Amino acid sequence: MIPNLTEEKINYLLFLYEIQDRPLSVTAAAGACGVAKSTFSRTLRAFWEMGYMEESGKTVLSASGKERARELRHEVDQMKEWLQSEIFLQGSRLEEEARRTVCALSADTRKRLYSRHRLSIFFASLKSVTEIPGERLCFQLPDGEYEFAFSIYKSGQEEAQLSMADQGFYHPGLLRIHDGRGEIFLKIREVEQDSRVPGMRMRGQVESLSCRIHGRYCPCKRRNDTFLFPIQPFNFFYREEERLLQTSIEMEFTCSAGPVHMPKSRARMILIFK
Repeated sequence: MIPNLTEEKINYLLFLYEIQDRPLSVTAAAGACGVAKSTFSRTLRAFWEMGYMEESGKTVLSASGKERARELRHEVDQMKEWLQSEIFLQGSRLEEEARRTVCALSADTRKRLYSRHRLSIFFASLKSVTEIPGERLCFQLPDGEYEFAFSIYKSGQEEAQLSMADQGFYHPGLLRIHDGRGEIFLKIREVEQDSRVPGMRMRGQVESLSCRIHGRYCPCKRRNDTFLFPIQPFNFFYREEERLLQTSIEMEFTCSAGPVHMPKSRARMILIFK
């Protein structure tokens, strides 16, 4: 997690990270940053209290400090990439604006911005391609998290009707790509509905979930309140005019309604990136 730092402290932390191979004295470091020694010393003391420094009064980062600085450097580099795609900036001005924007935006907003930017680049590379295997999607998308819209429909209906399972998960869903592999995350949501008994309401949730892969239903992993399953086995279809990527996944699930566990039901999830 990126530390909640002011722009000034971000500048100091990244500076310390850059000089780790050639640590400077406090006086020299303050001079390089263009501030008084007392100002730089106060910052070092604050970093020491946060666990970022190896020793009090020195300019050597601890393991925790290096990790935070690496995360921050990666965050700033992502912001620079986005800024370059939106406005023409170069050199020190680009670096300054990237650091300032990282401070100004919430972590959630930054995550969504980077995700949409990476998807936009991916869509531009597809051109006339219409069908994309899940394995290719995982290979071509950079590591990161990607939100997607989804709807879950009842199976075997001539007209599309939303399944109760559509309410059983929080929207949007999340795709996480790491080292060429992708996993879908669906967070379980408790549903409350009127009972057949007048004046009573019942609560329930999805208890088990399976996805049809290569002709058979395979149980999804469950991690606390989230179901996970791989995206590689599914084929996606790209509609260039709408810049929309989607797939259809057959599902089998069981739900609870109060103390009662309902029989298995089947549904179809339409998953959309745009």
